[in-house]
Amino acid sequence: MTLAACAKDVKFYKWPNISYAGVYETPVDCMAIKTISWSCTGKELLVVKSKGNPVIISPPSKPEQYIEPFDCIHTNNASVATFSNNNPNLLALGTDNGGVYLFNLKIKQKLPQEFKKLPSSIQNLEFSSDDQCIATGCLNGQIYLYDSKFRLSSSFVVPNSPSMSTMAYSKFTPNLLAGASKEGVLCLWDTETADIILCSKSHENRITDVTFFETILSTVGIDGKFISYDLRACECVARYELDCPLSSLAYLPGSLEMAVSTMSGQLRSYDQRNMKSPLRTHVASSNGGIKKISFPNINEILISPTTMYQKNAMKYNSKYYDDNCSASGDFSIFSDSTNMYDSPKMVNANVSNHCEEEENAVSAVQDIPPTKKIENIEFEELAKVLDEKVKSTTKEFEEKLLQTFYGLRINTSKQFIGLEEKISQSWNSFVDYLRFSGGGSGTTTSDEKVSQEEFTQVEHYSSVADCM
Repeated sequence: MTLAACAKDVKFYKWPNISYAGVYETPVDCMAIKTISWSCTGKELLVVKSKGNPVIISPPSKPEQYIEPFDCIHTNNASVATFSNNNPNLLALGTDNGGVYLFNLKIKQKLPQEFKKLPSSIQNLEFSSDDQCIATGCLNGQIYLYDSKFRLSSSFVVPNSPSMSTMAYSKFTPNLLAGASKEGVLCLWDTETADIILCSKSHENRITDVTFFETILSTVGIDGKFISYDLRACECVARYELDCPLSSLAYLPGSLEMAVSTMSGQLRSYDQRNMKSPLRTHVASSNGGIKKISFPNINEILISPTTMYQKNAMKYNSKYYDDNCSASGDFSIFSDSTNMYDSPKMVNANVSNHCEEEENAVSAVQDIPPTKKIENIEFEELAKVLDEKVKSTTKEFEEKLLQTFYGLRINTSKQFIGLEEKISQSWNSFVDYLRFSGGGSGTTTSDEKVSQEEFTQVEHYSSVADCM
């Protein structure tokens, strides 16, 4: 699986080994990448730069391969852009002056649909999973929602926060929208009922990224915290405080691994079940932090939620965290959009209806099929991911085995050295004992001989005296 990481340039890495796969270098006058977005096929990446037109690039097949950008979107004031979740030729763009419009890559031109202009610069932009709605996050802290007829239907505000730092639409449940603020507040809405499902202030500072993974909603922030919530129970299930500020988060599809980027330019791989220490770490940017990381979503169909989960998701609108949170949002702010889902249709179907007068547009914009087709490339990508996972697991097992064997050798050597020292001490003590004990017995024998001779002489003289 390929991971895209953006800072000043866009770098690609093969996951889970975090091996470098190539780079798209921006022009010298470009200060940074604003945002990136994968197409639904996983073959193209949409890049919005701080200066110049948005471009589309493809991941390189070799690390040294030059990446040629596809420059067809001619606008200099784009602040954010995103691909459709179902149509690889359809994308939406937001501008610094609050404008929103659709662009078709097949005909290489903007579509005639007109969106009501927003009062502030657009910082975040996302399609719902079924492409029926478009959510826009603005610099003024408001999140505006366009319905399937390209009308403003509602707006949302993160409770107790004058700002909005990041936003995400669920790729698994169309009506779940999450927003977070610079004050560390997370809020989850049901866009069909405009109800708040979950509201929490678990971060001390700015939440830098929020993402969905099946029934899990996770956040990271500059306070170094990683927090996950179970959407079935609407409660916090994981909370870790890492050693540095975090900038972005991406789940590896079909796996328990996830990628985390830091403000210091690191890429880290973690196991969702234990985030006390990273599985792997790689320095991706030495000149600054990583702004955003993202995996392609081509394998989401293979891990899509079951029907039972979708039924349970509809029960979310009855759950609340704070009674006063709903008062913080302003819904149905425009009088001409009180009907939120009047004859809902797919976005691309409406695009086709509005482009009937233009023959090219009619042929380019088609209805979205109800389900995605599983292509051979998806199975090949999945096979590659599994193969890389097996190789990395085998390598980790071999390293642990070598470390264990090395440790046993060290301990055995220490025991032999200690035993050798004990034997040497015992031998030296034995030699000293023999040396001192042998000399002492010889002296005693000589003294005893002298004493015996003297005693014999005295005894002899006594006998002679007696005779006389």
